[in-house]
Amino acid sequence: MEGVSGPPFRVKKNRILKLYANAPPQGAVVCFDEFGPMELKPMAGNAWAKATQPQRLRATYHRCQGTEQLLAFYDVHDDCLAGTIHRRKTSRDLLVAWRRLRACYPPDTRIHLIQDNLSSHRHHTLTEFARQNNIRLVPTPTYASWLNAIEAHFGPLKNFCLNNSDDPDHTTRRRRIYRYLTWRNKKHAHPDAPLRLFRRY
Repeated sequence: MEGVSGPPFRVKKNRILKLYANAPPQGAVVCFDEFGPMELKPMAGNAWAKATQPQRLRATYHRCQGTEQLLAFYDVHDDCLAGTIHRRKTSRDLLVAWRRLRACYPPDTRIHLIQDNLSSHRHHTLTEFARQNNIRLVPTPTYASWLNAIEAHFGPLKNFCLNNSDDPDHTTRRRRIYRYLTWRNKKHAHPDAPLRLFRRY
């Protein structure tokens, strides 16, 4: 991995780990990533069922309602998870989510935004918005998106919200995901975490 173009792998990794270890003065460390695509289909999972009467998964030959993406943020030091659900994850969708993120924090708070190297994350409209709004973009090294701390929170979200589900429409699942985020932050997030003010709609 040392041969990857740009700064060496170890330099990028240590920069991220340093942000995780200590919150910068007048700064917030926020991880960003997309969770999806989420489509409407039966999802296997665990459930209580009568012996010899397991739940069956219906067939879905036609899926005409498209997919959705959760654009998610995780404040590392406040342990707060938030996000908004969009149909797509284009730079235009991301810009809407980033504006809502920026609105949660005071203007003089520098946001260190950790994310992977997806091409839409590097779109000029996003980099220009970050430059003008006191956001420092911190990319993970190539082939090392596992350094993004938000990845560890997508597993529990899937277990709570998607496994053993068969939603009739996206609205039903979207509401369940938002209820989970509210419940999770009440249990784990700092009560004064700015990210709790994130506007989902």
